[in-house]
Amino acid sequence: MLQRIQSILLLVTALAMGVFLATNSYIKTITSTEHIAVNPYHVFHVKDGLALVDKPIYYVALMGVMAFGLSIFTIFQYKNRIRQMLMVALNSLLIGVALALTVYHIQTDAIKLGSGEGGYGIGMWAAFIGLASNWLANRFIKKDEKLVKDADRMR
Repeated sequence: MLQRIQSILLLVTALAMGVFLATNSYIKTITSTEHIAVNPYHVFHVKDGLALVDKPIYYVALMGVMAFGLSIFTIFQYKNRIRQMLMVALNSLLIGVALALTVYHIQTDAIKLGSGEGGYGIGMWAAFIGLASNWLANRFIKKDEKLVKDADRMR
């Protein structure tokens, strides 16, 4: 049934991964014309409209796209809860690795470029929301599976 709470949570996970893919995860403004940004595709340092550093990190975006697609696919696996739990666990792994790689690139690449303070963007927070809603969806799927097993035992 698509109206279960875990289906809504998996949709929230997919939306959060879409936001993660579409926005910056880290932004550091050095001057009014110079900034450093990290998104799932690049680590880049821009000064006066010219890119000083442009390091591609497409593998982070690939993991985000796979997590987005797996979230949508998992919503429609409601007839087989065991498979759904397996897919959600795999999705948690993908989101966690994408998040860890993003933090790694922020720490090793972005913070060392330029001076000044930076801040985490909405993309980073969206990935955390996606991970949390994915975890909650898994808890509700396990709860449903336990209810079904208890009902089968009663018959």
